[in-house]
Amino acid sequence: MKRILFIGLLAISFTTFAQDKIVKKISVSGSASMEVVPDEIFVQINLKEYKTGSKKVDLNKLESELVAAVKALKIPEENLMVQNISGYNWNWKKRKSEDFLATKSFKLKVSDLKKINELVNKLDSEGINSMNVVSYEHSKIEEFRKQLKIEAIKAAKTKAEYLLAAVDEELGGVIDVVENGAQPTYTPQYRARAYNSNVAFESTDAGYLSDVEFQKIKLQAEINVVFEIK
Repeated sequence: MKRILFIGLLAISFTTFAQDKIVKKISVSGSASMEVVPDEIFVQINLKEYKTGSKKVDLNKLESELVAAVKALKIPEENLMVQNISGYNWNWKKRKSEDFLATKSFKLKVSDLKKINELVNKLDSEGINSMNVVSYEHSKIEEFRKQLKIEAIKAAKTKAEYLLAAVDEELGGVIDVVENGAQPTYTPQYRARAYNSNVAFESTDAGYLSDVEFQKIKLQAEINVVFEIK
């Protein structure tokens, strides 16, 4: 009976010793970044009815010209969407319906701003109230984010290896991985706006096509990793 109790105590003693083992570890962070040119640019186009003498150019005509221009540029029809409709009296002293001038807002998705330059040349500039870039994105943004996370964690491993090599230690397995932020940083920094359309989107030379690149999207990822030291 005493012998059995002794063995039991001995086993407990060894278990406690194992649990108290100190694990050496190193905590490092790795980061990665990239810039991509947007391939999904959303432009808001505001059309407005206007008067030329006593004749009113209505929205039906302006919209039909816009739709025809979009088709001519081989932009998918579903990329053009109506956003809003509003209106005002051209002459508030007159109450006739022909003096009510309506405006209609559209959102157009293009892959390249050069398409907007070409579009403007096909439209009635008097019928365009304003145009502006409202947002932009890249169709493969999620793929880029995953790629950055992988690169960031590889960078953390490389950093841990050379830091430990400097003190004659060897890298062990991963203990913990923590992403710094839910997503890599996405920082759009550009907003273009043009009133009367031909001010900013049209060149004085009708044959000119700009080679100036659109503002890039900057993506960043940072990963904190804890490694065991062998």
